[in-house]
Amino acid sequence: MARPKRKPAQDRPRLAVNGQPLNARQEQYWRRANDDLASRDLARVKRGVEVLRQLEAALRAEQTAAGVRRGLDDTLALERRRGEQIEISQRPESRGRIRIRTRDGLETLQRSGALTGAQVRAGLLYRELYEAADPERDLRSQMQDLDRRGRGAASTAASEAWQERRLRLAGAMAAIEAKVRVADRNGHAVRALREVAGHARCISHIVGGGSGQAAYRRALSLALDVAADHFGSG
Repeated sequence: MARPKRKPAQDRPRLAVNGQPLNARQEQYWRRANDDLASRDLARVKRGVEVLRQLEAALRAEQTAAGVRRGLDDTLALERRRGEQIEISQRPESRGRIRIRTRDGLETLQRSGALTGAQVRAGLLYRELYEAADPERDLRSQMQDLDRRGRGAASTAASEAWQERRLRLAGAMAAIEAKVRVADRNGHAVRALREVAGHARCISHIVGGGSGQAAYRRALSLALDVAADHFGSG
């Protein structure tokens, strides 16, 4: 006797908040928060309110990030068609960071002969510190914060270790910049180092005019010499 065919399992409809579907993890937080709100325990109610606020902020951030990614993909496709060379960082401390190599101030100045290989290497080492230490590039999402709350002491310890590491990197970067300030008489070298080595910008995007750009090239060269000496790569 033939067995009756099973009906294919249907996916349970995803819960949506303000029209945005939740993933399994977000739905778990939403349900826990509502359980807390329904309790008679004031501490639990407060916790439920806080979690729902963070969940709402996380959903808004996801919507914004999705829009940015769509626009960024279009922009990168256009730049590649124009012949630009694009590099997307895979390093843990700067994963996803985009660099247009053909517009990178360090590389363009090296190609023109204005910077030496040692100076560029020092600039790239400084950039690694800059990207890893910059708090704007180390923001954790609201959902990751919820994860830390949910996973307990081990996750909190990992987060604190990362913050301590970032502070150490920021201290190393500050030490280099302090040396640059001592060597610089015109006050431009630290800014040139941050903009060109840190942000990968061209000097022409910082200052206009031939004489102004020449002054910033000299300031950058000085800063990179100091950095190379600091790293021992001179």
